[in-house]
Amino acid sequence: MSIELRCESCGKMLRATAERAGSRAKCPACGHELYIPMPPDQLDELPLTPEDSTELEREQALLEERRALDRALSRESIGADEPAPRRGSQPAPRPTRSGGTGGGNAREAVLAYLQAMRDANFDLAAQKLAVLQRQKAEALEVVDQLATDQLPPPNLASVPSGVYQGFLRSLRSQL
Repeated sequence: MSIELRCESCGKMLRATAERAGSRAKCPACGHELYIPMPPDQLDELPLTPEDSTELEREQALLEERRALDRALSRESIGADEPAPRRGSQPAPRPTRSGGTGGGNAREAVLAYLQAMRDANFDLAAQKLAVLQRQKAEALEVVDQLATDQLPPPNLASVPSGVYQGFLRSLRSQL
């Protein structure tokens, strides 16, 4: 069986024997070096290994552990001058202007803004920015926390680090 191919340089139609498949040859018309491909009927499909869900779960657990350690280390460096809190006690949440102990809403709005920027949905990003400007203090706190985390939230992990940090700087400057 012969293999038919066209020279990439001069366009001449060439034939090669099946034994020459996978090797290189020169075009007799122009001298251009060509690769002789394997015939499609001789290509073997490579089997894929099944996805290991335990490995994915282990990676996710390690990622969460690293985030927790990063948060703990950033709290240590920020609060080095403050006395350590008593064991078992948690700091009381600060009230927001609306009277609640928010932060969750600011965090959700910041994450929604970042996701909108990632997806180039600038209308939604502008809406979220307007919401964040009403709760500026909480939003700045969330932005600073996200900026000090070495890893972005899981839903933004696909965003390159420089782009992610640029989104945070841009948001901080607009608040």
